[in-house]
Amino acid sequence: MIDRGAVQAWAGRLKLAVDARRRRLGNGTRLGGGPGASLEFHDHRPYLPGDDLRHLDWGVLARTDQLLLRRYRIETAPRVEVLLDASSSLGIDPRKNTLACECLLLLALLARGDGARCAIWVATDRWQRYEPQGLEARLDTLTPTGAAGFEALPGPALMPGAQRILIGDGLNPGGGPALVARLGREAGQVSLVQILTPEEQDPAACGPVILADVEGGEQEVVRDRTLVTAYRERLARHLAGWDQALGGRGAGMMRCSTAEGLEGAVAAMATAGLVHP
Repeated sequence: MIDRGAVQAWAGRLKLAVDARRRRLGNGTRLGGGPGASLEFHDHRPYLPGDDLRHLDWGVLARTDQLLLRRYRIETAPRVEVLLDASSSLGIDPRKNTLACECLLLLALLARGDGARCAIWVATDRWQRYEPQGLEARLDTLTPTGAAGFEALPGPALMPGAQRILIGDGLNPGGGPALVARLGREAGQVSLVQILTPEEQDPAACGPVILADVEGGEQEVVRDRTLVTAYRERLARHLAGWDQALGGRGAGMMRCSTAEGLEGAVAAMATAGLVHP
């Protein structure tokens, strides 16, 4: 179960670092640098035939006999898209699923608190759109399933220019570069909040075992030092691919351990610059 109290407490102390350079234009709560139709004065420009007379600055006309139009600063509503990989590997440890859902809920609350338009997508064997209303209840009952996750097709209907935040273990077979190329296409920023168990981060040698891959079947192996070393090397290469694909695209990859819980995840996001006090 999600710790609602902890999520709400962090939501009251943090802000989301929205990508200001690529905000989509429209009605919103933030002010941009160009002229538009909000209520904050920007500058004047000379009147041209056909202009709306309602924007004439009558005060200037009375003082100087010049026909000038008042222009206002445009408001912008940043768009944030939070994508959760809820394939079966997220359910191997209840803490993994819980922490991922807590991170999603926190980011959704921060986005809405910042006046952003927030879209939430959850991937199992297919993509589903989660609405903000009733989000906590849906996450409480979310059962990770399937093997596709972020690699499920067809992909979600993502908006160009959005700040895109992926949440999952990042252990997809296709690797980070291919996934970022697809899910990060036309994004203002794209980053990954990676949720792993301590065992996934650093397994120990323990002799003969049956490894049950929740997304690929069972295999009997000897989990000795050689196997563990090979796993660590493959994991390092896999994570390096994610780092390279996300480089310069935003906050990058934020590594979070279930052992450290939501507090550790918040610390990782703050260090990367995704959230701030």
